[in-house]
Amino acid sequence: SYLRRITYRYHYRARKSGKLGSSMKCDLNWAFEGNTFSFSSDVPRKQFSVEMTSPWSYPRTGDITVVLDRIKQRLEVHKLISSKRYSNDSKKAIGIDKGLATLLSCSSGNEYGENFSKLANAIVDKYGKRNANRQPYMSLRWQLNQQLEQLEKANQPLSKTALRKKIKLLGKLKNLEQNNIGRKSYDKSYRLAQETVRSFINHAINRMIETEHPGVIAKEDLTFLKEKGGKSDNSRFARKMRKRLNSWTKGQLDERIVYLSSKNSIETHDVNPAYTSQYCPICGQHFEERYGSHHELTKCKKCGEMNANIAAAKNILSRLTDEEITLYTPYKRVKEILDSRIKEA
Repeated sequence: SYLRRITYRYHYRARKSGKLGSSMKCDLNWAFEGNTFSFSSDVPRKQFSVEMTSPWSYPRTGDITVVLDRIKQRLEVHKLISSKRYSNDSKKAIGIDKGLATLLSCSSGNEYGENFSKLANAIVDKYGKRNANRQPYMSLRWQLNQQLEQLEKANQPLSKTALRKKIKLLGKLKNLEQNNIGRKSYDKSYRLAQETVRSFINHAINRMIETEHPGVIAKEDLTFLKEKGGKSDNSRFARKMRKRLNSWTKGQLDERIVYLSSKNSIETHDVNPAYTSQYCPICGQHFEERYGSHHELTKCKKCGEMNANIAAAKNILSRLTDEEITLYTPYKRVKEILDSRIKEA
């Protein structure tokens, strides 16, 4: 149809790369017969036929995406299917505080995903050392490329000596790429580490949902405190790796909370995160200090010592019904409101 032709003409197509996988979107011209998958080709009235590892067990309607994975050397068929949702009649509301030492702290007083920092530090130590070991080879590659650029800057044809030097430099670069700074093994190992972290996150969230059985979850925007590096490698490479892993973990944790909550028919609401961990949820006083191996403990003048993460979760829950502090209230105004409540008390 005309609409399909126009859509196809202006549809974004990712640039093909020999190192990355290529994908193709199929709309109507595809079919499954047993384990044989057929889809349209660039030749008129002809189709590609491929034997798949398993039969097709999903509805044979809608769009699919055919992906050529060059790393794993296989053809994949991707299709969006609806996920099963479980009914939930609970009206219980909880607040959760998210962190990196302990993933989830609930307003009920329970915590889930304890000792996550041990797992994260082990990954940081491993890849910090690995990146440090790779650095001399990266510097050598840069030096070799600089020498190649100097040779190629000359407009006149290369002499025999210069040509031999260029061939030697290219050989050294090839050896470096194959034996010292290749990405295939490194990327595969890092993907496995990410899967380990993802599994830990999913397990913690599922355990929280099963134990708390909430109907509403109040959560803040992810603003983790920077982790101390005393018990882990704190070199330049480890710091860079920790920043990369923490940033990825924040996004994964928030995305999985929303997805698994939706799957279990649980409402999720974002609240204003300003000063949730700095004021007592019982009396409203400002906490005196934070201490502990991961700054998880705090002290109130009136109420004494308490877990700062659980206190923050209780404040997050109260923000859900706070008419003065909305999601978009500026943080300076939030502090003024909280301080005024202390004076009124």
